[in-house]
Order: sequence, then C-alpha cells, then structure tokens
Amino acid sequence: MKFLKWFAVAAAVVAICLASGAPVLADAVGSLNVANCSGGGVSVSSTGITWLPSGTLAGTGCIATGTGTNVTYSGGLLVSGVIGNIANVTFGSSPIDQFMTFQGTTLDFMLTSLGPGSSNTNCALLTVGQSCSIAGGSPFVLTDLGSSTIIGFSAGGIVTDGGTSSWSGAFSTQVNMTALQIQNALLGGGSVTSTQSGQFSVQSVPEPSSLLLLAFGLCSSVGLVRRKHLA
Repeated sequence: MKFLKWFAVAAAVVAICLASGAPVLADAVGSLNVANCSGGGVSVSSTGITWLPSGTLAGTGCIATGTGTNVTYSGGLLVSGVIGNIANVTFGSSPIDQFMTFQGTTLDFMLTSLGPGSSNTNCALLTVGQSCSIAGGSPFVLTDLGSSTIIGFSAGGIVTDGGTSSWSGAFSTQVNMTALQIQNALLGGGSVTSTQSGQFSVQSVPEPSSLLLLAFGLCSSVGLVRRKHLA
C-alpha cells in the first residue's frame, strides 16, 4: 500500500510537469515532403547520391518542400514551396550536418542513417512487387513495377532548432528500366538519373537534460512524501 501511494504521487508529479509546458520536448514537429527543384532530380551511383540542379552551397543540390509539408519549429512554420539545399552523399561519409536546410528557417536536418537496402541482391528474377539491392550494403531498394522500377532509399537523423527532434522517411524515384538493368549499370560504374521525391516525419524527442531534471524532481518529491509519512 505504501508503494502504491508513492507511485500515485510520482505519476501525478510527472503529469504536472508535462502539463506545465516545461521544455521537456524539442520543438520541431510535423510532416516534411520534398521534391526536386525545377528541371532537377537525383543521380545515383554505386558510391553515392548527387542532387540536381546545384544548390546555393558547394556540394549541395536544390530541393523544394512539397504539398503536405507542415513542420512547426521555434521560428514558425515550414510549409510547401520553400527552396532549400540538400547535401550530396558519398557512402560511408555520414553523419552529414546540414544535410537539408531551407531558406528563411533555422532548421538543420542532419543525416545519421541511410538505408538499409534489401537482403536480396539477385535482381534478375524479380516479379512485380518484389525488391532487390544492387549489392550487399547498398542503401538502394529496387522494386519491380513491371515495365519500370522504383529506386527507394530510407534516410533519417536529427533536426536541431534550439532542441533536438528526429526525422525519418524515404526518398524515391521511378525509372523506365528493369531492376537488373539498374543493377548492371551501377555495378558497371555508371549512374541513373531521374526526378525524385521524399516523405518524412519529424518527431520531438525528450532532451537528456530535461529528463534528468524531471527524474531529479520526481525522486525529490517521492522522498519528501516518504519522510512526511514516516514523521
């Protein structure tokens, strides 16, 4: 019974802290959809990803937020139609700071993960709906659509803007080639270029310092209740 009383008090303390508006959670939250800028796209090879056309910073390409984008952050709201930069990727070079940035915002999307690809590397015998990767360790997933193929690659990381949130989702592009043709082209040192789009979720996560403060306050409150009970 004593434990149940202490637990009830602890739960109440947590609820009060969360309801008080204390900065336990980071502030960037919402949905981010991106597409290439006019006339652009993405070029993929066995060693990396290049975004087209070039962005305003060296080593970047141009992207734009798409319909459905709605990310709230400390500076306001990121919506569709905003131009940004996206960093080119050489596999094995992550994490990449400022992987995605957008004009007029302080949002910094850092890339910390890319892939994984499919465990199946046999792209010769796919049927519609089946997938493969060009080689073991490749982040690309090639999905057979019959007369064309979707090249998809998942990505994720953290987005900072005063606090720290997580972002995750996938880029994709559709090309009029079979998965085997794409596999042979990339493994032969070539590349495949097409338009692209990406859909991502931005979620707030607990900040370590806030969690420590919450835990300290919780333990102090429980200890105070216990001392009063024993008095």
